[in-house]
Amino acid sequence: MIETASDLSGRQLSREEPFPFRCHAGLACFNTCCRDKRLMLLPYDVLRLARGLGVATGEFLAEHAELEVDPGSGWPALRIRLVADGRCPFVGEAGCTVYRDRPTCCRIYPLARGVRLDAAGEPRELLVVAEAGPSCQGFQAPAGQTVAAWTRGQGLDESRAANDRVARLFLHPRRPRPLSLPPPEVHAVIMALYNLDVFREFAARPGFAERSGLPGKRVAGALASDEALLELGQDWLTSRLFG
Repeated sequence: MIETASDLSGRQLSREEPFPFRCHAGLACFNTCCRDKRLMLLPYDVLRLARGLGVATGEFLAEHAELEVDPGSGWPALRIRLVADGRCPFVGEAGCTVYRDRPTCCRIYPLARGVRLDAAGEPRELLVVAEAGPSCQGFQAPAGQTVAAWTRGQGLDESRAANDRVARLFLHPRRPRPLSLPPPEVHAVIMALYNLDVFREFAARPGFAERSGLPGKRVAGALASDEALLELGQDWLTSRLFG
C-alpha cells in the first residue's frame, strides 16, 4: 500500500495537469512491457477478473495469483502469477486478453497512485507519472491529455470508490506498523477480500450476522451482490482485526 509521495517513483501531477503518453499496437514496444513486473491485485481487481473470465474466485486465485507480504505495510497481498518466461498470462499477440477487466495497476499506467487518510479518515490521492524510459515509446506522444481525462478514459472512475473504501481498512489508524498477522488472520484476509465465493458461503452460515455484530438484513442483501459482499467483508475484517 503506497501512502506517501516518497513511496512513489516519478513526477507528481495534479488531476488537471497534461502529460505525454499513448500506447497502441503500432509501437515497436507493444506488449513488451507486460513482463517481469510485480502486477498487484486489489480486491476489486480480483472480483472483476474472475467474473470476466467466468470462473469462481477460488479458481482464479489458484490459477493466476501469488501471495506475498507487502514489504511496506505487512498486509497479505496478491499479485498476478507470471508464466515461465516472465510474461503476464493474459497477454496475447493482439494485446491484453482481459482488457475490459484489467487490474488497476495496468489501467493506470504510466501513472501511479498513492493513498493516505486525512484527519477525517477520508482517502486522499497522490498521483505521479513514470519517468520516460528508452524502452517505452508511448512517451513520445504529445502531452495531449490531463490526468483526469486519462483516468476517466481508462475506466478508473468505476473502481476508485471500491479501491478507496478498502484503503480505509489497509490504512486503519489502529493497525500495527508493520502489520504481522498469524496464519488464521491471513486466511481471513484472503477469504473476505479476494475469495468472495468462499466468503459468501461463510457469511451464509446460520448465526454469522449475530456472531459478527452485523445486521441480518445487510448480510442477506450482500449475499446477492458481489459489490455489497466485498464491502461486508471489509467491515467484518475491520471488526475482527481492529475491534
